[in-house]
Amino acid sequence: MRHDWDSDDVLLDALRDAVSTPPSEDVPPEFVAAAKAAYTWRTVDADLLLITSYDSVLDDTLFARARSTSTARQLVFDADGVTLQVEVSAAGVTGQLVPAAGDVTLVAPTGDVETAAVDELGSFVLGPGPRGPVKFRFTGGCTDWFIL
Repeated sequence: MRHDWDSDDVLLDALRDAVSTPPSEDVPPEFVAAAKAAYTWRTVDADLLLITSYDSVLDDTLFARARSTSTARQLVFDADGVTLQVEVSAAGVTGQLVPAAGDVTLVAPTGDVETAAVDELGSFVLGPGPRGPVKFRFTGGCTDWFIL
């Protein structure tokens, strides 16, 4: 079988052959696993954890107090059965992932900033986060982008 698809005619011939060939009864297990993995990505945008519960910056009382002192910012992300609670201060980022599983990674547009293991209670500690847009990625999901 040729794979020099620089020509549209060659590519169309290969596609025509693929479509006209009867399917095999034995699909390799790695193909099935890859197809299932690809299928799970169909709802990735809907599965993002959003700031649905709380952001202390949006609380007028706490925001006024935060401007006068060095109060930490608190964020809560919720989605189907998963909660990520985060506190951001000058010292760093601390939080809890419920249910507890795997790692939590702070991600900036330039790539991963830092990853921390989640303990049996779901707690984790990261260093100071960068200013600007970030998101958290963890086992089973990630948050939407937000500004630190």
